Amino acid sequence: MKPVKLLIAGTANPHVAGYLRSVKAIQEDVEVIAVSDTDRERLLMAKKTVGDGATISFYDDIDSMLEAHPDAEAIMVGSDNCEHYGMCLKAFERGLHIYSMKVVSMDEEECRHLLELKSRSKRVFQVEYELHFSPQFRYARELIQSGELGDIQAVYFSNISQSPICYYPNWGVPELSYGKRVPLYPGAHIYRGGALTDHPHAFDLIRWMLGREFKSVRAMSARNQRDYLEVEDHAVLTGELEGGVKYMINPSYSNLEERATTRKMLWPKSLECNLKITGSKGAYCADYFDHPLYVLAHECASPDRLIVHLNAPRKTETLLGSFARAVRGEREKPESTLEDGVSAVRVMNAAYESIYRGCEVEVSPSL
Repeated sequence: MKPVKLLIAGTANPHVAGYLRSVKAIQEDVEVIAVSDTDRERLLMAKKTVGDGATISFYDDIDSMLEAHPDAEAIMVGSDNCEHYGMCLKAFERGLHIYSMKVVSMDEEECRHLLELKSRSKRVFQVEYELHFSPQFRYARELIQSGELGDIQAVYFSNISQSPICYYPNWGVPELSYGKRVPLYPGAHIYRGGALTDHPHAFDLIRWMLGREFKSVRAMSARNQRDYLEVEDHAVLTGELEGGVKYMINPSYSNLEERATTRKMLWPKSLECNLKITGSKGAYCADYFDHPLYVLAHECASPDRLIVHLNAPRKTETLLGSFARAVRGEREKPESTLEDGVSAVRVMNAAYESIYRGCEVEVSPSL
């Protein structure tokens, strides 16, 4: 397959650095030809990350990059969340395929407009949800959809981390992460755009694994652990999915970080991403950041020790492989679509509304 010529617009999202570090390794899927960022410090860091030997051009704004590379086929949108929408509009105007970091936008009107543009376009639009490619979660999906766990009764998912404020200061600015300054609840001096906005995986994965939409959410948040942080640093959500399945989600900055003076990602303590699913025939638990997992079943031949063989995704079943194959027409759509990204945003905004109003909120079935 011929590599897709890819531009990268913005490096504010921490995942962009991973792509830049592996520029040479991903050339079978995409060819990164240029990078832009309006933040001088981030742009210098991007150049340092790529290193010598890569023929990549660097620009201090997206427009200059677009003008200089009319041969580009696709663009990765990795800027601050508040800039994603505008950059996606420029991409549609240029007829580019889009690979967007999450979240696409926390503004549902902007999401609706992007969906309309996508419906009229033949362009591929993938939202980065990399946990779709985790063997643990792929196996969980197989167990659920095959019926081996029986009728699913409840699911728990935690996506816990430190606050990235020390390493990525933009995550402490509500306007950059959420898109505007909205109090967490009436009279609050803490605003939307923190831990809940930062952890959309939970809302996407549950929907993807169970094949069920969210019906309701009851969310809560209390006083911040970090008195210097303007956005919420923790939340907890409970509610119901289609079919009466109960869920609990913890998307919080529960692990305290060391205060750092450099804009560099440091993780003194690992992130946590844990899944627990309860069914009428068994239960399944997995830890994304640690490899052990276990399945408990009524008819297990060896109840004390069950070895699960996990098959790693094929090379073409990767984030950029999925995107590139969709661009080249080798698969109908990418693994995680714009529709998937917007569905997660709807649940997240319902959770914020629940915190603000102090009550359970119904999740709208669609935009």
